[in-house]
Amino acid sequence: CNRQISFMIAQKSFDRPLVGFLARAFHCIPVSRPQDSIFKGHGKVIADGTATLRGDGTRFREQLEVGAMVEVGGSAPAKVTEVVSDTEVLVEGELKATDGAVPYKIHPVVSRTSMYDKVYTALKKGQCLGIFPEGGSHDRTDLLPLKAGVAVIALDAHRKHHMTVPIVPVGLNYFQGHRFGGRVVVEFGPPIVVPEQVYTQHETDRRGAVEALLQLISTGMRSVIVPTPDYQTLQQIYMARRLYVPDGLKLSAEQTMDLNRRFAIGIQRIVRATERAPGDGGGSPSSRSPSSAAAVASMMSAEDLRFVHEFRSEVEDYMSTLKRLGLKDHQVRQIGWWGVPDLVGRLLFLVVTMCLAAIPQLMFSLPVMYIASRFAESEQRKALKASSTKLAARDVVMSYKIIYVLILVPFLYVIYGTLILLYCQWCWTTIVLVFAGCPFCAFLGTKASEQGVRAYADIVPLFQRLLPGPRAEQDKLPARRAALQKKLSQAVKRFGPLLGDLYQRKAVDWAKEMGWFTYAAANAQAAEGSMAASVSAAADKEGDVCPDKGDAPDAAQCSSDMPKGGEEGADTVARRAAAAGHAEEDEVRAPARSGAVPPQTSFAPLPALASDLV
Repeated sequence: CNRQISFMIAQKSFDRPLVGFLARAFHCIPVSRPQDSIFKGHGKVIADGTATLRGDGTRFREQLEVGAMVEVGGSAPAKVTEVVSDTEVLVEGELKATDGAVPYKIHPVVSRTSMYDKVYTALKKGQCLGIFPEGGSHDRTDLLPLKAGVAVIALDAHRKHHMTVPIVPVGLNYFQGHRFGGRVVVEFGPPIVVPEQVYTQHETDRRGAVEALLQLISTGMRSVIVPTPDYQTLQQIYMARRLYVPDGLKLSAEQTMDLNRRFAIGIQRIVRATERAPGDGGGSPSSRSPSSAAAVASMMSAEDLRFVHEFRSEVEDYMSTLKRLGLKDHQVRQIGWWGVPDLVGRLLFLVVTMCLAAIPQLMFSLPVMYIASRFAESEQRKALKASSTKLAARDVVMSYKIIYVLILVPFLYVIYGTLILLYCQWCWTTIVLVFAGCPFCAFLGTKASEQGVRAYADIVPLFQRLLPGPRAEQDKLPARRAALQKKLSQAVKRFGPLLGDLYQRKAVDWAKEMGWFTYAAANAQAAEGSMAASVSAAADKEGDVCPDKGDAPDAAQCSSDMPKGGEEGADTVARRAAAAGHAEEDEVRAPARSGAVPPQTSFAPLPALASDLV
């Protein structure tokens, strides 16, 4: 497809020197976000528990307008309904009484008319529009609640400009994405065509139509990622996939992601089933489908539930043992044949690769990587303080490493070029050849260092085998792994038929399967919100979840990226701790995509592989 893609980018990022230059070069469309325009109001304010906000030294007529939001003392922003005077305004709802005059923040009304004009002009020209509907980057294992902008654009394009805009979900699946040399698998889902009934609903109920379309988009986006509730579950899914695939079988990126999703949905349905009492029904109509958690629970006996709990505990114990011994799962299959010759051979290989990589790395890669990593860590700490949605802010680390590398690499070459011109009496031909060969040498050094890092990862457990205690524990791992493989094969045969298409079909309709997960995630978010509200009311604290105002992005004057009440919840702290604990575990290496996979090479359904296991 020769269509140009215009990505939407935050105005805050668009105004940065380097990022803005690259954004303009790629024809990005800037978007003004309310959270990027927040500023401290003049003077201080006093709230008395009513809808009236009084000021002391304030300039409300100058700084506020109807529709703007006021954040008092870290509480949830309140929408301004009337500006009475420079020292008095009325807001929606009732503000919690303050202890005297306190500072306040203003969320101004952000007009997006020019942005929408650019969007519809690009769509009329047949261009593609790239949107990140979550509203920002994050490092969670599932989607954040989607912003309304993508739905508003699709619906208004049809209502105002008579254009039918299909929505193509794209999944970015990172493997050690916050590190240099990390990998990513990009997946494209089937286009989402807005149903005619949603267009009809949009004529009379804009909010309802936007929410219905966002539900469809959420389902489509989950069909191109591996959604899980937390990092621990994600690591268990990766481990189940490694144990399930027969030894020696190499999966393509598409097959790996397909199997990850089968295990992700299947395991979570079974886990949810174990949390229900057998025979407990209820739920939505979609939850009562033949493969839903409720249906699975009704068909599981007490023995089945005990089997699931025991197997999950064994997998977690196996994973913790590997982490403690510094081993990866793929090394367990070879550990029985490791000896002193292997240690000597890997030491020699490590020395050779380090020697080959030493000069290029010291000259080109290490200075850039060190400086970029230090600056990225500084930005990571800032992001964790400013956001309640990030777990470890690995997305910030990745982004800033790329930005700083783009700045530092040309700067480094300028320094080397200046030194050569000043201190080397070379002819211009030699200078040109040296500069032409520098990127090639840097690339070879990087590849050699990657091999050296892998050799070092093998050397650590080899050194441990010289000690009696760790050696005995390592020798038990192959048998434990084989037992887990056999037990997993039994579990697949035992519970697979309860999961419907996930088990029986080679090609799964992921939009249908992810509909269950989207419903479950929505219920979990609603339950979490209700619990947070009740806890907040009981503790008489400020910091309620910012409500959604209006049915278009112009009216939404709050962001999920803003800290709630200036404090982190216990759930956020726990998730961050879990993320930090599991940050080193995800060593999945997705093979690079080399084009479309022919139909005959598609991954076999679960029953076909189950017969190949031990």
